[in-house]
Amino acid sequence: MADAEDVTSGPPAPETSPPPALETSPPPPESLQFTIAIIGPRGSGKTTLIRSLCNHTERFGPGFLDSYFRDEGGEHGVERDSYPPLPNVTLLDCPGYKPGDSAMVYVDSIKPDTVHCLVVTLGETITDADLQLLGAIKHLGKPICMVQTHIDLTLHTEKRQQGKGYWRGQTLMGMRATAQEQLGGHGMPGSGIFLVSGLEPQNYDFQGMVDYIEKEVLQWKRPVPFTTEPHCQELVSVFEVQCDQEGLSEFCSLLSIFLDNPPPVSAVVGVTGSDKEATVSALCEPQLSGLIVKPLPGPGTPPMAVEQYLQNLQSEACDVYLILGSGMDNSSRAILVEALVAAGKHCMLIGGEGDRRPKHDANGQEGASKKCHAGTDLPGLRVALEKGAPQLVRERLLHAIPIIIVQLVRRERRRLMMGIYDICLDVCAKSSEGHLQDALSTLSSKLSSFRSRFGLDEDSLTLISQVTGCSPEDLRAEIQCPLAQDPSEDQLLQLTSQPLSLTELVWSYVPRWGGGEEASSKLSADRTYRLLVEAVWGMAEDAERVLLHGCTNQKVAKERTAFCHWPCV
Repeated sequence: MADAEDVTSGPPAPETSPPPALETSPPPPESLQFTIAIIGPRGSGKTTLIRSLCNHTERFGPGFLDSYFRDEGGEHGVERDSYPPLPNVTLLDCPGYKPGDSAMVYVDSIKPDTVHCLVVTLGETITDADLQLLGAIKHLGKPICMVQTHIDLTLHTEKRQQGKGYWRGQTLMGMRATAQEQLGGHGMPGSGIFLVSGLEPQNYDFQGMVDYIEKEVLQWKRPVPFTTEPHCQELVSVFEVQCDQEGLSEFCSLLSIFLDNPPPVSAVVGVTGSDKEATVSALCEPQLSGLIVKPLPGPGTPPMAVEQYLQNLQSEACDVYLILGSGMDNSSRAILVEALVAAGKHCMLIGGEGDRRPKHDANGQEGASKKCHAGTDLPGLRVALEKGAPQLVRERLLHAIPIIIVQLVRRERRRLMMGIYDICLDVCAKSSEGHLQDALSTLSSKLSSFRSRFGLDEDSLTLISQVTGCSPEDLRAEIQCPLAQDPSEDQLLQLTSQPLSLTELVWSYVPRWGGGEEASSKLSADRTYRLLVEAVWGMAEDAERVLLHGCTNQKVAKERTAFCHWPCV
């Protein structure tokens, strides 16, 4: 007991005050959470589209293909998926509707008041039920995106049905016009209609659809450039690695290198006309170095109008066209060649009507005749094409500069947008914990890094000026976004601070009890997020203008010497 008394005896311990309660960071505001509902008929590819939007790559094994083409008839509830490019956006995979379902009942079941954007998937054909659904949702006041899926399967069906007369580019244009006519007649603007394949997100209108959806969710009012030029993607890819590592200011330097030494990209040779099989076979065996031979349909029988034939050829986006002489009269051929040359295309007329030469087998027996074009020097043609391939790639590069810039800027914009939600939460948390100056410094630092990535800071402008010969003043004049002008921390505070409540404002003017001092400012999450969105999208627009302006001198200088001069015959 004595030992126990010794333990409990002694001077009382000093009273310790509990540690001050730390101010917890506010939860993410609901106003920064956005929801996109994917709706449409059953089997229209909603889940496949969402997987592509979430960057899931499909593995085309037997099991996947079986499930893809088999309608198992099952139903599922609403499934939620995070959208990686914008972490504060959720995709809702809604159940599909069946023929005979009421459009109004279906719309009510998805609770449209809780979503910010509606994406409607349509199958291979647009049905009356699809149009009824459009009529039911267009009055909700929500952004709407109409997406016709399975476009790859539709094109495959068209190719099988049209046979040798199949023009892919023209068929795709016709499908797009049909969809816009059907949906436009029910009040849907053409800018919100897209043809996609969930299995081929790199093709068709997929990128344009993504930009449209993100633009509507983020309430970006200015138009976003949209290009459907898949033949330029190979050129874009040769710039991506360096621009990803160093920023967009490296584009002009790389362009100068590639204009002097064209990148290892294949030029496309379109072979058109009647009886072209022999010429195509001779150009493909053995394979041409640096060239892809693309057989194209002829003018048909009877020959189509020259204007239509020209439009079909240009929709195939070849670098040079070999036009076999048979199947068109001399006047039509002359008109076609003149129109292609006037449009900046290369073309060569090959041979005349041709002759039939009997083919003999190993026993000397005469077999099926093979048509050869009189006067055609196929070995010489192969040499000419291979020699001109780098020049053709250089020309395509010059013509594609605006498209390449748009694609590279878009890539950088989307990469930066992936992080702005976390930046917003971090900055606002520092502000809520009383570290306002630290929050403003972080915000200012992030904006500076955006300027550098887009090639809008002084070092980048100096580099672009040295490479292109444009003055820094002219480049700087293309910058219009106020947040690209290095705003001060006081200006950032004014743009992002949370307005004082009426109580805080009154007490700040009471000298004794309120202290007569202005209450400490906190940053508004909504205003901070909006500022970051304005910064990224606004600087992206500036980057396009700066790079286009800088490349003008490079383009003009090279155009004087870059173009091939092919013989027309």
